[in-house]
Amino acid sequence: MCLDEAGKPTIQGEKFAEKWGVPFLAVRFEQPAGKKEPCAVVTITKAGRPTVELLAEALPGLIASLHVPKAMRWGKSDFEFVRPIRNILCLFGEQVVPITVDGVTATNSTWGHRLFHRQHPEPVSIATPEVYEAALEAAGVVVSVDARRTRISEQLDSLAAEAGGRVVADAELLSTLAEIVEFPKIVRGDFPASFLELPKEVLVTSLREHQKSFCIEGPDGALLPCFLTAANRTDDPAGFVKAGNEWVLKARLYDARFFFAEDRKHPLADRLEKLQALTFQRDLGSYHAKTGRVVALVKMLATRLSQDEAHVNRALEAARMAKCDLRTLMVGEFPELQGIMGGEYLKHEGADEEVWMAVKEHYRPIGAEDAIPGTPLGCLLSLCDKLDTVAGCFAVGLIPSGSKDPLALRRAGQGIVRILWEQGWALAPTDLINTALMAVGQKATQPAAETTEALLAFFKDRVAYQLELAGYAGSVRRSALAIGWADLADLKARCEALSAFAEDARFASLAQSAKRIGNILKDEVPAEAFEGGLLTQAEEKALAGHLAKLEDTADQKGLLAALADLAQPLEAFFNAVMVKCEDPALRAARLSLLHRLRQAFLRVADFSLWQ
Repeated sequence: MCLDEAGKPTIQGEKFAEKWGVPFLAVRFEQPAGKKEPCAVVTITKAGRPTVELLAEALPGLIASLHVPKAMRWGKSDFEFVRPIRNILCLFGEQVVPITVDGVTATNSTWGHRLFHRQHPEPVSIATPEVYEAALEAAGVVVSVDARRTRISEQLDSLAAEAGGRVVADAELLSTLAEIVEFPKIVRGDFPASFLELPKEVLVTSLREHQKSFCIEGPDGALLPCFLTAANRTDDPAGFVKAGNEWVLKARLYDARFFFAEDRKHPLADRLEKLQALTFQRDLGSYHAKTGRVVALVKMLATRLSQDEAHVNRALEAARMAKCDLRTLMVGEFPELQGIMGGEYLKHEGADEEVWMAVKEHYRPIGAEDAIPGTPLGCLLSLCDKLDTVAGCFAVGLIPSGSKDPLALRRAGQGIVRILWEQGWALAPTDLINTALMAVGQKATQPAAETTEALLAFFKDRVAYQLELAGYAGSVRRSALAIGWADLADLKARCEALSAFAEDARFASLAQSAKRIGNILKDEVPAEAFEGGLLTQAEEKALAGHLAKLEDTADQKGLLAALADLAQPLEAFFNAVMVKCEDPALRAARLSLLHRLRQAFLRVADFSLWQ
């Protein structure tokens, strides 16, 4: 378009050169890879500018655009930031980058820990970026979050060992402390041993939530009457940090003991009716209504998994009691203890161990790293509770979209899939969806067909993610998932078998053969049965013999081994045999043979997706 037939510049060519400020003689034509026509190209050379100038232009806007969860304005300023800006250190080498943000101009100095500056009132001068971290540490500030986290972790382990135990791990609390302290110094404190009568989870939660402290457990897993907390200073010479934390913690533990004693004055079952006053979701009703749906689900599924009437009755009892602790003082103070406290209170009341254990762990798994409940009854209760939440929310139009999932339905759905996956129960997600929607009943506001379709797509995504979490290769996941995911036990067996054979070189050949078979059978309607006697060539007769072996093999590993043995016979077949020959009977027999082979392939995977 830049040149006419005579080789002179066109209007478009002149405009192109004008746009870039060069004469048309400076335009050259190059043939990029993959393009049919050459492209017009010009070379523009611009003089560089000092880096400090560029930084001075860019940094104020970049700082202003930083995302902070709670941006605020301070004083009369219109500038929004997480905190008021008091000082800016900005260096390029030894040069100060001349920027001003919210009225504060950059210098080559900064400030260390507040306690350091009681003895050293002057700011800390920084000559070059290389000395920044060392200079700040000398002033009582460890700059690196990772370094603070490492130091905290090492001190925790050391002090716990001195106490004769080990730290109760809490990765989230560790990260929180690494973020909020400037110079990590771990201090050990003690509390009265009488508080150890409280459940372990209560003590751990109280220390974490109120004091951001770690508990120490002995070799047997029981807690020791001491804790570890972070002092944001280099030392605690007078013991004020230790004493202050002990004083506050003791008061908090007295509160926890009071809640625990008050809650146990009445049986947990007395709170069941009170759940009517606690809303689960506006359209789905109260937690009392949710409990009724969960009980119905547990009854339907428990009778499918067990013929033991006593076991079913225990499952129903656990389902009725699961949400009662939401009306207790302890859970009101520590919502993260819901379920756990229900189990503890039932245990103190002398409930069957299977019942109180199921209630205690029915919220698990809480996240991808959390384990599923440790008992079959706990797994069943957890599955039914999560299934009611997911199906109920979908039925009233509350469906996750994009990155938005305020009700954590994806996490609940993943928990359902993980339980089915790890327990190996023959409960297909399709059947579970229908059962759960029956329990939702008249509360549904969306058409049942649309809800079912949306739930199927949702659970298929969760199953795909489960395969990824399980560590299967992409080729295994794609090919296995393509032919069915409703039977998770079968899917798991196929993935395990495929993974075992994934390194076999014959599978690459099988994938190519599978694609070739698919192309041949495209637009064809082959018969299920074929006349083996019509086959004439040795290669097709050999392939028919392999087919009989394939169709007689039931287990996945044996089937894959037989499929791997097909690589050479298939290659020989395609090299020697014209499938779509002139003889209609012979053509039909060959097409039927390939169709039956493809059906055998699809018992394990869609090998056309094996890449």
